[in-house]
Amino acid sequence: MDIQAELISIGNELLSGRTLNTHGRDLGEALSALGLRLSRDTTIPDEINTIGNAVDEAFSRVDVVFVSGGLGPTVDDITRDALAKLLGQKIVLHQPTVEHLKSWYEKRGRNITIAATRQAQVLESAVVLFNSAGAAPGQRIELAGGRMLFVLPGPPNEFNAILNEEIVPWLQNRFADIRPRIVRVVKTKDIGESDIVTILEEHGFEPADVELGFYPAMGKVEIRLTAAPNHEASVTAAEQSLLKLLADHLDLYE
Repeated sequence: MDIQAELISIGNELLSGRTLNTHGRDLGEALSALGLRLSRDTTIPDEINTIGNAVDEAFSRVDVVFVSGGLGPTVDDITRDALAKLLGQKIVLHQPTVEHLKSWYEKRGRNITIAATRQAQVLESAVVLFNSAGAAPGQRIELAGGRMLFVLPGPPNEFNAILNEEIVPWLQNRFADIRPRIVRVVKTKDIGESDIVTILEEHGFEPADVELGFYPAMGKVEIRLTAAPNHEASVTAAEQSLLKLLADHLDLYE
């Protein structure tokens, strides 16, 4: 079973270059470990119609969509509004989160404001996901046809806290029968990509059921072999062939 997911990151600060977006890397790694696949990572501005259209389009391709950003207390934090409009749902105040926010602000010597309680607003059908690293919670919204929408705050520490503590365990149970794809890595040095490709082509290296990826960096090239769980023999055979063909260029001490 090939379960694909898409990530939609929201924020003008991401598009302006002011903030580095690491969500795709972190989410992709977490999903791969579960046997799921992040198939697309899209970054869009803080615009209600753009957000709604992006989520709607994502669901036309996949059944699992992650949305990050735009859950804070300011006027440009409009992700909730965009999703409520798209899904035809009300926005409600989640009282347990209000209590969490009061405690969260008190620990920092501050009083909670009316504006701050906006972070406790969620869609009416959402399962609220506790944010151990910050204020605004995450949300899990299950839709018709088995589709799933996960909504997370933008700050990386909060995004990862909810992802690892709340979402990954839930996905592990939801997709318990799915096994991760097999990944093997062959590392080389003192040889370029084009030379590697030439050697492989000369020896007719075209492994069946195995995907190849080449990742060059500073005089080295990492070759990743990836396959479905039921093709372990194919991956092993391809790895052994690579080790022989590139024996003079292996980076054995990396």
